[in-house]
Amino acid sequence: MGNNSFMNRRPSRKKRHGFTLVELMVVITIIGIVALIAIPNFASMQRRARIRSATQQIAQHFKMIRERALSSSGTYQFSFPDQHHYRLHRPDGSMKDFRLGGSTGGKVHFGGVGVAGQPPEASMAAPGAGGIDFPGGILIIDARGGATSGVAYVTDGRDNYAIGINRLGKIAIYEYSGGAWNP
Repeated sequence: MGNNSFMNRRPSRKKRHGFTLVELMVVITIIGIVALIAIPNFASMQRRARIRSATQQIAQHFKMIRERALSSSGTYQFSFPDQHHYRLHRPDGSMKDFRLGGSTGGKVHFGGVGVAGQPPEASMAAPGAGGIDFPGGILIIDARGGATSGVAYVTDGRDNYAIGINRLGKIAIYEYSGGAWNP
């Protein structure tokens, strides 16, 4: 039979390296579609997280000052000079200002947009100026831990939250959804 290398030779295959242009275009299109869906959802999620965080921060300040009032037998007050700030008045006469949403940013401010009704701690028929519903616009926390009953309403123009405090000093956070204030 001799030297029949033609029969023993395998068909040559071209070695393939990389991707074709069509494959790359399909992958880029899929990534684009996923980005178009995910980016608006991410921005909305981030906005909701900002207002929730700002609301929790205020509630935490109220709780911390209530504990301080109990431990020091002093009376503390919170006033609300504008829609973006609240002020702590200590028993020694010193004050400390806080910016609403100071650590979270965003367009968070005191007030309510398109809300009806109010949480159980509300002291007035409708929120006062700037979304504050405490008698005289001042939250007082006394040396026994009691407080003036009322609500601070927080909004970013879309979502609405409320921080309620009752006469015993119990603090609750509410979210406005489905036409009602839900704890």
